[in-house]
Amino acid sequence: MIRRFRKKNAASPESRKAALACRPVKHPRVGEAALDSRRIMLSYPLRPRPWIAGIARRLGQAQDRPVIKRLELDEMGSAAWRLMDGRRTVAGIIQAFSEAYQLDRKEAEVSITLFIRELGKRGIIGLSPDARPQRDAGSGD
Repeated sequence: MIRRFRKKNAASPESRKAALACRPVKHPRVGEAALDSRRIMLSYPLRPRPWIAGIARRLGQAQDRPVIKRLELDEMGSAAWRLMDGRRTVAGIIQAFSEAYQLDRKEAEVSITLFIRELGKRGIIGLSPDARPQRDAGSGD
C-alpha cells in the first residue's frame, strides 16, 4: 500500500489559545551571566539520554557531576529571556516583544514560540498552565 504524504494539520484554535496562555518558567538550575548590556550567557546541566547513560555506566565511565553546557543569547534572545519572568504568559511576552522591536504580531509570535520550543527541548524552561488571571499590561490580545 502506498502512503501519501499529507500536510500536518495546523494546531486547533483551542490548543493554540491554551499554549499562548501558559507561563514560561525558568529551570532553577539554569545560571545566567550578563556578557554586556545586551547579551546573556546561559549555563545549564546537560541531560544525557538514558540509553547513553546506561552504556556509560556499563563501561565504568559514569560521571559523578553533570556536564554543564553554555548557550550565548544574542540581543533579541536576551530580551526575550528577560521577559520570561514567571508572571507573563506567552501571549504577554509576544506582545511586549513585538512592541519593543516594532515587529508585526505574527512575526513576533513565530520568533518567540520557536525560541521557547528550543529552550524547552534543552530543558532550560518549562511551560506552566496559567491558572490565575493575568495582570501585566502585555497580555491583552
